[in-house]
Amino acid sequence: MKTLIISDIHGNADALRAVVDAEDAIDHTIFLGDALLAGPQANETAAILQSLDPEVCVMGNHDEEVLDRSLYASWPDEWVALHDWILDRLDASAYEYIQGYSPAGRYTVGGVDMYLHHGEIDKSLPKILPNAPNESFLALESDQPLTLFGHTHVQFERQIGGTRYINPGSVGQPRCGIFHACYGVIVDGEYSPKQVTYDPSAWLDALANLEVLEAHPKFREWLKDSLLSGYGIGEREPWTSFAAEGYF
Repeated sequence: MKTLIISDIHGNADALRAVVDAEDAIDHTIFLGDALLAGPQANETAAILQSLDPEVCVMGNHDEEVLDRSLYASWPDEWVALHDWILDRLDASAYEYIQGYSPAGRYTVGGVDMYLHHGEIDKSLPKILPNAPNESFLALESDQPLTLFGHTHVQFERQIGGTRYINPGSVGQPRCGIFHACYGVIVDGEYSPKQVTYDPSAWLDALANLEVLEAHPKFREWLKDSLLSGYGIGEREPWTSFAAEGYF
């Protein structure tokens, strides 16, 4: 019995396809949120994700933005333009699918009881990263021994008391200086972290063809360099420290 655990695809269909191709005989899929924004392959990503037919798709913060554009309206102009361009061209089926995403909570998938959460917590607390205090993990309010979350794009886990907190990492936007897709699998009740490399040619072509970024050439180049360098939101702290420490 194999359950695929994926999170934070961010409109990178090349990466998601590589993950699916790397794993045969997938019985169940769990998606922990952030499917489409702000990558150049939103509709392709949505189609692959829907074909996987996850038992649970947890609502992420960027999924909420798909449903409510006011959530990013105050962002820098180039980001607003990119988000609007993607959503203006989003297939109706993808939009309707995201409307059905689930809240954080207790679920049973493949016979395993678990607590699923996107991973975004109150901004008064440190983000749930490898150097975060236990308080940040406890803010997920899990009531299960196995807790899966995403959002922070680093593949790691933490044991606190009787609860195992696991982040499978990001499929589509690595941040620890390695160009690859991260995910996890549960096979017969045992969790394993995974990574796979892939050819980003189609993603790069899609980015190059985004008409809206003609007005923002430096931003387009930054997006390209960030993906290929493995620093999805720029080579800076804390990601450079996590990279040096060997995180994926």
